[in-house]
Amino acid sequence: MAAVIAVSVALIPSLAQAADSPSTAAGTSAAVTADLTKAGASNFHTFSSPESKAIRAQKQSTAPKSRAATTGKTIYASTSYPSCQTEIGTGTQNSPFCKVQDAVDAAQSGDTVDVFGYTGYFSSDPVTVRTSGISIVGTSDQSWIQPTNGKPALVLDHVTGVTVSNMMLTTWNSSAVQIIGSSGITLDSSYLTTVVSPSGTAFTGLTIDGASSNITVSRTFVAAGNWAPGTKAISVAAGASQITLASDVLAAGISATGVNGLNVVGNTIQRDCDSGIDVEGTSTGVHLENNLLEDTDPAGSTSSGSSAKCAAAGQTWAPHITVSAGSGAGTTADYNDFSTKAANATAPYSWAGTAYPTLAGFLSGTTQGAHDTVDTVQPTPVVFRMNGPTPGADARLVTGSAAIGSANPNAPGALSTDFYGYGQYTSRGAIQFLGGNPTMALSVTGEDTSAYGVSITANVTSAAVPLIVTFDWGDGLSDFTRSTGSGKVPWSHHYAKLGKYTVTVTVSDSTNDVLVNTVTVQTAGSDYTAYGPTRLLDTRTGGVAQVKAGATTRLQIAGTGGAGGVPVGVDAAVLNITVTNPTTSGFISAFPEGAARPSTSNVNFTAGQTVPNLSIVPVGANGYVDLYNSGIADVDLVVDIDGYFTPSASSGYTPVAPTRLVDTRDGTGFAGGQIGGRTHFNVKIAGGLGGNLPPSGITAVALNITSTGSWSPGFLTAYPDGVATPTASNVNYSAWQTVANSVIAPVGANGLVDIFNGGVAPTDVVVDVVGYYSLAGPSAYLPVTPQRLLDTRAPSWSSGPLAAGDYIYMPLGAGDTSITGFVLNTTVTETQGGGFLTVSPDPNTLASYQGNYASWPNRPTGSSLNWLPGQTVANLVQATPGYSGIIDVWNTGSGSTQLVVDAFGYYQNY
Repeated sequence: MAAVIAVSVALIPSLAQAADSPSTAAGTSAAVTADLTKAGASNFHTFSSPESKAIRAQKQSTAPKSRAATTGKTIYASTSYPSCQTEIGTGTQNSPFCKVQDAVDAAQSGDTVDVFGYTGYFSSDPVTVRTSGISIVGTSDQSWIQPTNGKPALVLDHVTGVTVSNMMLTTWNSSAVQIIGSSGITLDSSYLTTVVSPSGTAFTGLTIDGASSNITVSRTFVAAGNWAPGTKAISVAAGASQITLASDVLAAGISATGVNGLNVVGNTIQRDCDSGIDVEGTSTGVHLENNLLEDTDPAGSTSSGSSAKCAAAGQTWAPHITVSAGSGAGTTADYNDFSTKAANATAPYSWAGTAYPTLAGFLSGTTQGAHDTVDTVQPTPVVFRMNGPTPGADARLVTGSAAIGSANPNAPGALSTDFYGYGQYTSRGAIQFLGGNPTMALSVTGEDTSAYGVSITANVTSAAVPLIVTFDWGDGLSDFTRSTGSGKVPWSHHYAKLGKYTVTVTVSDSTNDVLVNTVTVQTAGSDYTAYGPTRLLDTRTGGVAQVKAGATTRLQIAGTGGAGGVPVGVDAAVLNITVTNPTTSGFISAFPEGAARPSTSNVNFTAGQTVPNLSIVPVGANGYVDLYNSGIADVDLVVDIDGYFTPSASSGYTPVAPTRLVDTRDGTGFAGGQIGGRTHFNVKIAGGLGGNLPPSGITAVALNITSTGSWSPGFLTAYPDGVATPTASNVNYSAWQTVANSVIAPVGANGLVDIFNGGVAPTDVVVDVVGYYSLAGPSAYLPVTPQRLLDTRAPSWSSGPLAAGDYIYMPLGAGDTSITGFVLNTTVTETQGGGFLTVSPDPNTLASYQGNYASWPNRPTGSSLNWLPGQTVANLVQATPGYSGIIDVWNTGSGSTQLVVDAFGYYQNY
């Protein structure tokens, strides 16, 4: 028995033991030339946004001060705090209010409220303005307020001198904006919609009550959601005065009743069954000029939109413009362009109670409309804001349209710039025709290139004119380049943190025409979250059946029914898989459910063995992993989870040179000798290795733990100090067995890890550290489709088994200095003597091996797995490469061994 102990102990090198150098030159073992990173990680994504999602950019408002404002301060708010329940901001630029209402309430006359938003995010809190003389300015095209409680997004309540510009204001089952008893109001360059549910209920996008005056709505898109009788984009109530609606795009009509002073000028109005402009009651001082009025496309998805559809719904197909008998004398109309689709036979006017089916008849009967036109060239669709509830309207002029260059620049209320802010505004409707580049289009494609990197390509269609292409990466950084005409414009970017980002690509030409398209990207890498250790499966208890021979069992990791607290969307799980009670030999393969079973193995076993192995297993999209038993007999499985990887920022990995922390045989790290049965000791992680490990911030540590010298069976469990000993195991050992296993152990708040000996007899314990996880860790994990890199038994391998004292060098990421580690499963079989395997970084370059001038590496202390003659043993290795991406696999034993190496992923810096 003493001889067996000596052999067992000898299998683990002591700190003072150095590797012997064979007499042959370095590099005599054949290299494995498998660059693991070239195929890309299995969770690399591709991204795209088609041309149809591109929008023509509206020039950001110049943030005009309100009419009463002279001086004042700027108060900052953001609409990008979707979970903001209580105020967390202070109103400064670095700490904006997360509720726009709080910013508005904090403003005084003369102040400006600066509202910023990120694409796809909105504030669900409605805003009411009760302070006069302020300005509310959206500083992005997604400064978005959208209540979901049936309230308006914005109410201007008895205020004067207020300006609102460049805001997205949308709502459900209500008017998006209400102006009540207010005067001196400007609403400019904004986006208003209301979504109706259920359909059939009428809501107006913007309402102006009868007590309001001196109101301007300009360069704004307004839609009223689902069409229903009485639905309007803008409604002006009786008694209102001095109202200007200029250069707006309206996806429903305007109604005004009993208004004193109304300019409807330069608008593009796409109506349904009702009139595009409806002036009722007794209104005076009304001017209707330069408007483009069009029918909704009858082939579209609206509930009406053609004469036949309206008739079928019991609705009248109204003329484009209706002016009541009481308003006829106080209204003028001219320079309007009428676009009728299909066979609608739309009358342009109903004036003072008389319908005029033709413009000629209208001119003859009223002497108005002398410059009106009928348009035979239809506008094309335009999308106005990303993520807007309503996609847009047919508003972009096409060559040949009668609206081009035919507007009256002196029309009452006419603007000098169009909907997008472009000068030389001479076209009817809201949007100036820019004929220099009519085919300009933009789609976006992209892909992950590394753990933190993406490549985005702007696919541009354009006339052969100079272009500027800008990439806003969504993290506060941007790049731009110059191009000419059609083509692909690629650009790459690396993020500092993992996560989802919205990339905005902008293309502008020499006429200042601007197209914008966005795409959401997800970085490919994953960060680690320590968990447990917690037992997920034990087929010996709880009524769970053994894993059948040649069969697969499912194990839920994430989501409801899985390990409590493991979220949906996990990329990979760290599992300790133990086989026990096998009656034959075989192996276990763990793989994501939904993927093909790989040819790799995670745990190898023989009859009568209890053998564990750590595995980093990709998780299927449904939250499950599959466990396959290759043996010819049923086996029991025990599975514990130690943590998981997610695509959002958490703890990154930092490798260290494999180094011994504890060896109870010689007192390293623990002076008490063997660890007694059913007792534990702690290992200093934070500040350990003589201060080479950080003193704080470590959440988990990657270890190799070995048990040796026990005279009875048992197990070791590593867990964070300060918590109860969990029902889980990391290393299972038999009497007099030397057995090692990789462990990723959570670290206690005090920086310690406890190791518990679950056996009844003492055992020696050896602990080597290979890396750690922390919030400051620079490396993210990239799982790959499990693949076999090396099998020295294979016919393709000509060098035979790995000889005692020799090594095989593996250039897995040659030339890529961002690769900091590889996750491998190493297996030895047909072992001719006792020994241990060490995996270490190689200091040479691939060129030096190919040129036969590589130096013989120094093998570090530490073991990755241990074996006795005739055994098959596997262990997970987190291998740190040399500076040129090469790792060495050493046989430090008394005889040769066959070697199998499987790859599961790698770590990469940003």
